[in-house]
Formats: sequence, C-alpha cells, structure tokens
Amino acid sequence: MRKLQGYHEIYIGCDPEFFFAKKGQVLGAEKILPEEGLIYKPGSDKKRDGDYTSKEATISKIIIDGVQAELNPRPNTCRANLGNEISACFRKLYTQIKENKSLQVEFSQVKEVSKKELDSLSEKARVFGCTPSRNTYSKEENKITVNPATYKYRSAGGHIHLGYRSGGEIKEALLEKRDRVVQMLDIVLGNTCVLIDRDPYAAERRKVYGRAGDYRAPSYGIEYRTLSNFWLKSYQLMGLVTGLARMAVEIVAYSENGCDYEKAILNKVNMKKIVEAINNNDFNSAYENHMKIEGILLEILPTYSDYYPISSETIEEFHHFLNGDLGHWFKEDPFQHWIHLPEGHGTGWESYLKNDVRKDMVAHKLNEDKALAYWAE
Repeated sequence: MRKLQGYHEIYIGCDPEFFFAKKGQVLGAEKILPEEGLIYKPGSDKKRDGDYTSKEATISKIIIDGVQAELNPRPNTCRANLGNEISACFRKLYTQIKENKSLQVEFSQVKEVSKKELDSLSEKARVFGCTPSRNTYSKEENKITVNPATYKYRSAGGHIHLGYRSGGEIKEALLEKRDRVVQMLDIVLGNTCVLIDRDPYAAERRKVYGRAGDYRAPSYGIEYRTLSNFWLKSYQLMGLVTGLARMAVEIVAYSENGCDYEKAILNKVNMKKIVEAINNNDFNSAYENHMKIEGILLEILPTYSDYYPISSETIEEFHHFLNGDLGHWFKEDPFQHWIHLPEGHGTGWESYLKNDVRKDMVAHKLNEDKALAYWAE
C-alpha cells in the first residue's frame, strides 16, 4: 500500500482547560482573569514569534470558561509553532500572576469544587458551556445529566480543532465526511490516548462530556471533544496528540480505490469495542484495539518521519513509553515546563522517542541483564 505523505494542509488548534487553586482548593477563574481574558498578540513575545499563517485567528487568548480557565492559541499547520504559541500564552499568564505566590496553576483533568467556592461565583461561572456537542454514533446532541449548581466536580477538556488550509481532499473530508473523520479520530487518537491518560477520573469526566464520537461542527471543520487536558503535561504529548489527529484526517482524506487506508483500518477493528474502551477508559481493551491496527499504521506510514508520531523506527520506544505512567516520564511541573520551553522545532514527540525514551529503554534493558546475571551466579 502506498505510504501516506503529509503536506501541512491541516490547521491544528485546541482549547485546553486548566484550573487555578490555592492550597489545593480550586478558585473560579473569574477571580484571577480579567473579564475579557488575557490577550497574546503576535510579536509581543521576543522569545517566541513563529511563522504563523492562520486566517482563522490573529491573537491568542486565555479566557474564563465557567470555573476553569481556557487556552485559545492561534491554530497552525505546524505542531512546533502551535507549541510555541501555547508556551507564549503561559508566559503571558505568568507575568499576570507571578506576584501572587500562593496561587497555583492546576492541570488536573477533574477537580472537586467546594460548595462555598461555587456559591461565591457568578451564575455564568457556575453553569457548563452552553453550546452542545453532537455524537457521531447516536446522531443526537449530548445531554448533560447533572445539575451544574450542585454537581461538585469540574472537568478540564483538551479538545482538538481541525481546519483546512485550502480546497481539495482535506476540505472535503472535514466538511463533507465529518462522521467518518470523527470515527477515525476515535480509532487512531481517542483509543490511543486511553493507553496514556490513565487518570481514574477519566470515566467521571465522561459523565458530563467527552465520550467517544463527541464533536462540534464549526465552519472551518471539526472540533474533536473526546480528550481531556492530560496532554498539557508536556509539549511532547501535545505533539503526539495533534500528530495523531492530523494523521486520522489524512487517512480518510487520501483514501481512494486501490489505496483505501480507511477501509483497511475499519476491517481490523470492532467500533463497539473502540467506543467502550474510550468511554470506560479501559487500558486493556484499548491496547487490544491498538494492536489490531498497529501493523496497518506501520505499513501506510513512512519508516521514519518528523511529521507522523508513529513509525516502524520508533515503535519499540512507543511500547516502552506505555510501560510507564505520565509521572515517570514527565516529572516537571507542567506550568514551569511550558513557560521555560525551548523553541519547539526538533524537541517534539518524535525526538523524545528517539532520545529520552530510547535512553530509558536501554538503561532498563541493562538493569534487566544485570539482574539475570546476578541470579545466574
């Protein structure tokens, strides 16, 4: 089967959420951020000013979204530039709050909010977002079944936005084949993220939103709403998630008679099991699902590429990565990680596998060999 070739034709955006807290207790974002949010303009950060070409947005923002804060970086066709923009936004936030030494920026995906704090917030801050999601399987709008005035938990999503740069196959896929693209996003992205995002609160979050197949249909393409904000723990995870999202779109967009990537993958999976693995955050089921398609992915993707996050050259490193939880791999405080992030190019997910994960894998193998030698004596 012919290899997929990336052409940077897809705009990638996101709107991840996070919390503010003091002494571990959540504070409503409206108590920290101005009503209009924090605005980051191009060129205002000398450390970060990449090659941005998006027509969809000319500024980036950190805004109030209920109890949570929400990051709205400008979309880009390049993951590194998107990461640079996220980094610049968090540095903007740091300058706003650095004098408040007791304030914490929290990247948990679910936090309990005290009744006292909820009662102290404006009515607008206490409710959930008003724009409903649709579900590609039920064909219906999602209904929130909890009362936001009394429900004590708040969730932080990590939604991915996908748009087209010009006409052609990508535009057709994002606007006319949305259900097929969302289904492929579940297979390639949502299911894979279950292997990485093992937070026990993941299933709790999906009581409110973020189930398999959840999306919105903005004018520019698709907002995939299944993921939590777990990928904000590091720039490298952001690169993995957005790379998988882009890959899913291309699988649908570039499938054709005689080279049908989409059909080859769908023939390998049971969609009911994909949906169940995502909604229950079931690692074992998700791993079984992944192994059914891994061979196809390695067949259709280049042997190694800085464009795609999975390749035959680094697949062993990917499986080694899955042996450890996120606390093993990313020990730095996420907020500090983002505000001190070097320029993104050359330091993303693919480089992380080839360098950090490979080094850890070799050390692990040496330790195993030493242990075997010890017990053999």
